[in-house]
Amino acid sequence: MGTTAPALVILLVANVATAHADSCTGVSSAGKFALCFDPGNRISVTAGSDGFGGAIAMRHIIHFDDEPDLVWKLEHTGFDAVHAGFSDKFSGAIYRGYFMRHARDGHIVIPLGTPKKVFLPFDVGAFAEAGSVVWRGEPTTRIGVVKMAGLVDFARTRTFRRRIAFGPSARWDVDVMQNPRSITEHLVSPFSTGMANLHLESNNGRLVGDLRAEAGLVWSNVDGWKPEARAEAMVEHIVLAMNDRPIALVLGARYESETGEAMARIGARIVLFDRHDQRVSLD
Repeated sequence: MGTTAPALVILLVANVATAHADSCTGVSSAGKFALCFDPGNRISVTAGSDGFGGAIAMRHIIHFDDEPDLVWKLEHTGFDAVHAGFSDKFSGAIYRGYFMRHARDGHIVIPLGTPKKVFLPFDVGAFAEAGSVVWRGEPTTRIGVVKMAGLVDFARTRTFRRRIAFGPSARWDVDVMQNPRSITEHLVSPFSTGMANLHLESNNGRLVGDLRAEAGLVWSNVDGWKPEARAEAMVEHIVLAMNDRPIALVLGARYESETGEAMARIGARIVLFDRHDQRVSLD
């Protein structure tokens, strides 16, 4: 019993104990435990009002020896899927990622006449998604072949904790008839839509918020050009940790103009495997 005592830690109590401390490692009579978490490096499963699913997340920073003030921040999410319980609904994506370039003195050089250096108030980067699937039990399944966006990030931070990004986006989706198997519609956005993303994380990684919105004109080989908008918001709060593996309460909402559907969800996310925050020391 004594060896399992530190296995369960209620983080709300830990918040009070370390309210004025910067340490990410808690200490009690039972031993040390993590107070900070890395929400970008983990394998997790979710269960909630919209069904059950899971995802693999990984993120890392690329440094350059010859340019110490320049970094690339790369975030990857793979096999992110949700199945709506026992109903015929499924959504997910094989891969999506953010790739952001951050330089302490980000600038461009204008080579006209006397070259001039112009400092930029933002970082630059991109978003990519491939292999998304939306199946609602209807005769057709929506397959997102590819989606990409060029982004400017006004958060300008070296960490992953903030992103305030905007930019033009392009995508290619196809609707596939389930029986008989055939493609019924192509939907293409040749950078005729825009994307916005707001991402915020607390310093200890226990509170995460994310909002992504897209709007613009999409071309269909059936209906021609038509306006489309969609938005998705998520808030995640870690309330419990078992063997230093966090369990979080997740709230979310989603809207799509194409279907006129607005949905809210609540659930729990359980982390099966994660990489400890680098500030945590359990030795």
